[in-house]
Amino acid sequence: MIDTINIHNLNDEFGVANEVVFIEGKGGLPLIKVSNKKASALVSIYAGQVLSFKPVDEIEDFMFISENAYFQEGKSIKGGIPICWPWFGASDTPNLPNHGFVRDNYWSVSSVDILDDGDTKIKLRFLGTEKTKALWTYSFSLTLDITIGESLTLELFTENTGNKAFPMTEALHTYFNVGDATQVKVLGLEKTEYLNKSENFIKVCQIGAITISEETDHIHIDVKNDLTLFDPVFNRKIKISSSGNKNVVVWNPWDKGSEKIKDLEKDDYKHFLCVEIANATADNVKIQPGTIYRLLTKYSVSTIE
Repeated sequence: MIDTINIHNLNDEFGVANEVVFIEGKGGLPLIKVSNKKASALVSIYAGQVLSFKPVDEIEDFMFISENAYFQEGKSIKGGIPICWPWFGASDTPNLPNHGFVRDNYWSVSSVDILDDGDTKIKLRFLGTEKTKALWTYSFSLTLDITIGESLTLELFTENTGNKAFPMTEALHTYFNVGDATQVKVLGLEKTEYLNKSENFIKVCQIGAITISEETDHIHIDVKNDLTLFDPVFNRKIKISSSGNKNVVVWNPWDKGSEKIKDLEKDDYKHFLCVEIANATADNVKIQPGTIYRLLTKYSVSTIE
């Protein structure tokens, strides 16, 4: 449980009247609540995770959060935009947590700024500790910039603060809230090759737009286009722009998969689709000493005409 005085200190140092306020969320986790003229958002300082984003003219949130999500230290939060780092999926080393260690630890707030155009920019940081060095020995600094306006932009900066290069994989593991997973389409991945994780990573060429009718876990390779999440039930198109990524992961566990995941409800698979900006599997990134690598994604919305 986060001490109330810490919330008060965060508000004193970083709060902005009527626009940015620090609150205690579920499980006592500290959240940043943003309400500007363009959008509203919730960001968890635990995990450095965007939990909600909604432009002012939108009825439905961009982000899906499971009713069964854990809001407790040592657990990841099922939904929003978890940060997978410094490895994506399972580690090559046995007994290490899936998707790295920054999605179930606290970040720190570096700054909160109101930009000239009225957007709100939050800067979070994550530094290595003795706890993380026991899992991963390299020296690093992570910075996450979250810009909230008519669109939502995330920039993850990986800095190598040590004296030897290190490889890493990563992802912005976004759970998009959708009206009906069986009716959505993902455009922009046509004719790309992907590794089908459900079929022992066999390589397949994507034919046409992506639609969901079964368990889907695809790692698309060498992605260069902007993507569009077409959602006819919510009557919207979400444009997904990115840079710094070699891959896009598309994931939905479907019915049998959902039943095996304790922090999902039985029918949750109908209401989300993960479209993840990533550097995954063999497409790792090698970070040289003293250098910084940027992974960026931007989400914006328009109405289906």
